[in-house]
Amino acid sequence: MKPFAVASAWLTAFLLVIPMAGLAVAVAPLDTAAHFLAWYLVLLALAYILGLILLALIGLSPAWLRALVTAVLMYVVALVMPLTSAMASFPIHVIRCGGLPLVASDFAAGYNYRMPGSDYYIVTPLDSRFFCTEDEARAARYHLWPES
Repeated sequence: MKPFAVASAWLTAFLLVIPMAGLAVAVAPLDTAAHFLAWYLVLLALAYILGLILLALIGLSPAWLRALVTAVLMYVVALVMPLTSAMASFPIHVIRCGGLPLVASDFAAGYNYRMPGSDYYIVTPLDSRFFCTEDEARAARYHLWPES
């Protein structure tokens, strides 16, 4: 197999297969999991396409190392880009909180958060913060939405 084909196969594993499998497990209890996973798959597909371009540009050997460097670079870029950072950082917060975090948004100065298990619990590109507990969210001056 040609080195580029091997590296792109490794990139597929690092950037698409492994993250999607982990996310499928993390968001399985969500009612809106399909909506989140669809948007996240679009994000990963775009990162994969950009990753293929990076693979062609860097010349590290072996192929798995080249793919790993490219995947890490693409994930770091997704973490700092507007409209992708919330969705890219969601798995990190699932691990940090030991479960699904509270999702908070300050879009249009709303400063609200949504609880896991709520009908309105979903991660969107407009979300800006994640909290592990309601006390953290309230301390940051966010309020529960929709209010009970």
